[in-house]
Amino acid sequence: MKCYMAFLAHETNSFSPIPTDRSSFEEAGIYRPALGPPGEHLSLLKGVADFYAEAQRRNDEAVVGLCAIAQPSLPCLKRDYEALRDEILDGLRAAMPVDMVLLMLHGSMMAQGCDDCEGDVLARVRAIVGSDVPVGVLLDLHCNITPGMVANATAIKACKEYPHTDFAERAQELYAIIAATAQKKIEPVMRFVRVPMLGLFQTTREPMRSFVDGLLAREKEPGVLSITLAHGFPWSDFSGAGAGVLAITDRDEPKARELAESIGRQFFALREAAQVPLRGIDAAIDEALGVASGSVVIADMSDNPGGGAPSDSTFMLRALLERRVRNVVVGLVWDPVAVRIAFSAGEGARIPMRIGGKLGPASGDPLDVEATVLHLRTDAAQPHIADGYPVELGRTAVVEFEGIAVVLNEIRQQPFHPGAFTAAGIDPWQRRIIVVKSSFHFYAGFAERAAAIIYCDAPGALNNDVARRPYRRLKRPIWPLDDVTM
Repeated sequence: MKCYMAFLAHETNSFSPIPTDRSSFEEAGIYRPALGPPGEHLSLLKGVADFYAEAQRRNDEAVVGLCAIAQPSLPCLKRDYEALRDEILDGLRAAMPVDMVLLMLHGSMMAQGCDDCEGDVLARVRAIVGSDVPVGVLLDLHCNITPGMVANATAIKACKEYPHTDFAERAQELYAIIAATAQKKIEPVMRFVRVPMLGLFQTTREPMRSFVDGLLAREKEPGVLSITLAHGFPWSDFSGAGAGVLAITDRDEPKARELAESIGRQFFALREAAQVPLRGIDAAIDEALGVASGSVVIADMSDNPGGGAPSDSTFMLRALLERRVRNVVVGLVWDPVAVRIAFSAGEGARIPMRIGGKLGPASGDPLDVEATVLHLRTDAAQPHIADGYPVELGRTAVVEFEGIAVVLNEIRQQPFHPGAFTAAGIDPWQRRIIVVKSSFHFYAGFAERAAAIIYCDAPGALNNDVARRPYRRLKRPIWPLDDVTM
């Protein structure tokens, strides 16, 4: 069979201080067919590499279109979104006729003038292929599923794990559903139920671990093709934002509806118990200092670039300095200006530096220090959480002042793995406290060796105070902003 596959992803934060344009996607590298055979550019294919591998295994013909992703930030400029979207559509037209289409999207992409980019892409894809060609969509679990997406896709799946370590398995499952549909072996029926809540739900801890395991078991029931738990993206300000459940059965609409509704109610019932306990800055530092031995990881969740934060806030750094805490490493701090100054000074130099605090009030005030440049790297990269392919960090500089080392970098990126630190020249495990600017994706790489993990809610761009977010278009009522039942 002939399959067209493509990838366009952006997790849009309506409140981010970072604009999004074509260069935001180019920073991560864009795959275009003109570059050469897909098999020679697997790292640029990103999630589509899993579709491509499955096509190769099945001896299907895979036509790969544009593959592009950008770090979370503001809605994309209209002209740049449309240009990237149209590259995918033009590739599909050139590939026609096809037996099936597989797309990897995020599920919470917004552009200027378009709140539902996934729905827009799917409507245009459906107009090209017609009603008979099955279209499969793989999403990030922090997706906001909309009626437009459901109306124009044959099957939608999202990854189930947070951290997102299971994209390969979900890609294989989706491929199987779409292939079987193309072969007329099954007739998928999708039903989606919105769950009126916002939050972050870590699947490695209870009660979410058992809940997700239960969904995996239910997918093995006769006639059940897929169950997707959409966690929603809480920083999307539009009417479709929020959690939900999407069930797919083979020809059984009542079963799909019953699954979506019952699982949605169960998910809603877990909303409070599933939230991770958070600490303020001082409480997080106190708890870390109370651990007798080993390296303690503090997650600076409010400055996670993986959710649209600048990754240059100074709140935690300033508190560590004021409390004279030593033997600490902090990263990754996105500060291209400071990186340039460090490179100009050279390794071993001791220079005055102004670090962070550059992207507005949510970044805090800049920190003025006398720092020693410990390490400079031009080729730092870390393994991606989902597929292990290298993720470039740009030029990096490790600077130290008053017993605190800071990893500065040029490409805004959260640390997925301790390799982000070692690639910059510093072993994080030699430090008493490791501060990571990440919400939870760091967990897969750090949890096994960390003496403890502490989740900190500092006053950064992604702070947990939902009531202070300036929502204007969010559909209400919704928990935790409102007293709502389901």
